[in-house]
Amino acid sequence: MARPRPTVIISLMTTSDVVGERPVQYAPRTLSTLPPQRHGDWTVKRYAVSALRDVPPAQVHDFARRAVQRTLPPAHPDQPSYAFSVVHEDEDGCYVVVGWWSRNAVILHTRTWLGDWETLEPVDAPGHATACIWEMVALGHERDSWVNHMVRPESPDTDAYLASTVSGLF
Repeated sequence: MARPRPTVIISLMTTSDVVGERPVQYAPRTLSTLPPQRHGDWTVKRYAVSALRDVPPAQVHDFARRAVQRTLPPAHPDQPSYAFSVVHEDEDGCYVVVGWWSRNAVILHTRTWLGDWETLEPVDAPGHATACIWEMVALGHERDSWVNHMVRPESPDTDAYLASTVSGLF
């Protein structure tokens, strides 16, 4: 059963004092894999976490899509460009971690966004926030999948990389 979404104003969420300071009781949350999406010449693997329900609603995914569009640089002109996003619906708003692989295939770049329930408009996460323990499940998986399918083999296996996902209760 879905719990009602609380109303939070953005001014409460955008100080460096708030991100990572709100008391949170650990409980497993569902990590879901969503179908990859194209953003320009990027292929983006997608994940979702929610503290409120099994799968976040459409407006949360729209928020993530806008954050991805604001984040990704121009695609690599002579090779495939891959990224991933982890959207997290929480009681105080939504968060999105966007990660993308560099041209040399060994550097992961990330940018973290947050949004309040009134506008769900992405703003940079304050206080050098990167990812929480639930989002890090997807980040860890993406690192391993990237190494196993794209970096370690003699020839990258893009189909295996895109098929390699993680989901479950964490």
